[in-house]
Amino acid sequence: MDADAAVGRCGGAARWDRLRHLTTADRLRTAVRRGVLRRPLPGLYALPGCPADVLAAAAVRGVRSCHTAATALGLAVVDAPPVPHVTAGRGSTTVWRAALVHRRDVTDLDGCTDVLTTVLDCLRCLPRRTALVPLDAALAAGRVSWEDLNLAAKGMNRNDDRRKLLAMADEKSGSPLESIGRYDLLEAGYSLQTQVVLDPAGRVDFLVDGWLVVELDGRRTHDDPVQFAEDRRRDAELTRQGFVVLRFTWTAVVRRREWWLQVVADVHARGPRS
Repeated sequence: MDADAAVGRCGGAARWDRLRHLTTADRLRTAVRRGVLRRPLPGLYALPGCPADVLAAAAVRGVRSCHTAATALGLAVVDAPPVPHVTAGRGSTTVWRAALVHRRDVTDLDGCTDVLTTVLDCLRCLPRRTALVPLDAALAAGRVSWEDLNLAAKGMNRNDDRRKLLAMADEKSGSPLESIGRYDLLEAGYSLQTQVVLDPAGRVDFLVDGWLVVELDGRRTHDDPVQFAEDRRRDAELTRQGFVVLRFTWTAVVRRREWWLQVVADVHARGPRS
């Protein structure tokens, strides 16, 4: 097999010990000399333009993991750390400065950790308020189950912070923004229901204590005039029924956490309309 085709079959980057069964050393050397392949390290070959995360995983003879794997597997991630995370075998000592290397035996899923391992790693590596985003996405897509999560929680130490985050997961979350907002509200101690249908207004993001509706508008909401008008209709119907409605933008929730939670607290403290 041609050297570049062999490296491509391995995902875009590979060590010689993987390539030796697909091509020859002479073909690899020739491809490097012609610029068809790069050789970042002795024995490591990559296609030009190979993504940094793929190259890092190949360099340590491992797989992409944590937020890096979540992104590759199509799970939403917010504010990912600046360098790729990869996982090498438990006994590995290979270092790659352009990545954070974890060391643990893992199941390889298309060059990534499996979905369950990926979301559990995200709970450890990502900031707490955004760690639920890929987990909720995996639950909503049916790529992990509550049985998977419960078994994982049982295997964790009682002091493992991830147990609390697992209990906050919700397969009904409709977006990364809802996952972040729900985490903030639960951390603040509110009793809330998610994705509640309140006819004739329709489905609302959160219902706090049965009377306070909290709606979160994603980045694209105001660019869609039809959706914008529908949201105002729904707000009017909810207000007519006696609910108090608060609506927040992506920027408010994600970037101004203290402010939006203080607004909720002030309105909640006044209680429902009489």
